[in-house]
Amino acid sequence: QPSTASAASSSSSSPPSEPLHSTAHCIGETFHDKSWVHRSCEYRNICFDTAEKEFVLFRSPTEASLVDALDRHDMVQNGLLTISSALNTSVSLGGINMKWKWEPTEAQALEWAPIVRDAELTGGYYLLPEGTVLLPFHSMAAVNVGHLMWDDFLPIYSILSMFEMLGGTSTLMPVRYVLKNRPRALWATCNLRDETLAQCKAFFKKFLPLLGVEPRIMRSTEDSVLSITDGSQPKSRYVCSSKGAAGLGMLTDHGLKTHGWDKPDYEYSHNTGRGPVFNSFRNFMMRNVGLDPMKSVSTEPPYIITVSPASSKDPDRRHVFNAQIDALKKAFGAGNDDKSEVIIRTVVFKSYSVAEQVKLASESAVIVGACGGGAVTNMFLPKGSGMVLYYPDKPKGRMHNYPARLDWDYFNNQGYIRVHWLPVSSMNSANDLDLLVKLVKNEIETISHH
Repeated sequence: QPSTASAASSSSSSPPSEPLHSTAHCIGETFHDKSWVHRSCEYRNICFDTAEKEFVLFRSPTEASLVDALDRHDMVQNGLLTISSALNTSVSLGGINMKWKWEPTEAQALEWAPIVRDAELTGGYYLLPEGTVLLPFHSMAAVNVGHLMWDDFLPIYSILSMFEMLGGTSTLMPVRYVLKNRPRALWATCNLRDETLAQCKAFFKKFLPLLGVEPRIMRSTEDSVLSITDGSQPKSRYVCSSKGAAGLGMLTDHGLKTHGWDKPDYEYSHNTGRGPVFNSFRNFMMRNVGLDPMKSVSTEPPYIITVSPASSKDPDRRHVFNAQIDALKKAFGAGNDDKSEVIIRTVVFKSYSVAEQVKLASESAVIVGACGGGAVTNMFLPKGSGMVLYYPDKPKGRMHNYPARLDWDYFNNQGYIRVHWLPVSSMNSANDLDLLVKLVKNEIETISHH
């Protein structure tokens, strides 16, 4: 089977009583040449071909008859007739990095559809346990934890939610798709170099529990193996699941723009109205690591102010916040026990396990830190809390010359957290330190009346 021996022990290879055929339901059509970026599809009876390392759908005689009629209809050729159940509907395997060129060998290389066999599957096949959702995806840039969470995990959660594949007996089995239509991996993706692949694997291993997935379960299309628990030789090349889904392109936090580096990123919001999705995404991940997501911020002391230093490798965002910590302690006292009304604590989140990171964030009334991927843990703040994000208002480097409120489009659309943006260039001035203290005091007052 495509990813784990444990699933193989629950699968079946006996010939089915009836031929297997597939169905599809695709949404997001825009009737445009970039429509594939917007589409997402759910599948019934999707299989992984272990010989070709590809996902396969099998056409029924009824669907074949429909396809034949469509092929002969002139309205299909000029795009005036579309069918949402077509098995060969293309989607984007993953999020689009707008730093890739818009051409067939770069961004357009993510356009994909399962291989369609023009007959039902009549031989034996291995069947994954009931409720397994087989989900092929291309990781946009899992070398960065922010991209992993908001460009891989958020779209995966969103597509499962859209097609009501969450909860109950549903079990996610993601398979990281390695592109075959270009000679080298895309810039910033996992398979670009050995070191990037190692970094991706390390991040997936650490953070996959947030999706409710055991790290050992997820493989790529290239290293998937069919392992039979009794040691016998495989009797079929196909491993099938009754449910599947694909198409993550516009389900990322940024869509078809970058994350806040350039002026055009601020012309519109990709995430207007997605606050409930972001909140349920947070709650879903917290439950998967055994934490209660329904606790709102405490309206009673002690109020925990968490300062997150050194959260980025980028010099523009790698701050230790010594001046900010001193100012806060001077204003609120240096107490660090339950008898103190305000507790100021410093947390280097990356040094903790994922469950510990989530717990520390969920206990905080306010988090003070820098924007960027290192701020991803802030999304686990409780309802009614606040965050202060310092951003490079004068970013260094010839590629960027605009104030970089990175990931603003995600944070500013979270309905359960107040977000405040402060510039880096003046962060240590007396005026800005005084402003920070007043801002945190106002947050505590707001929380106390929540």
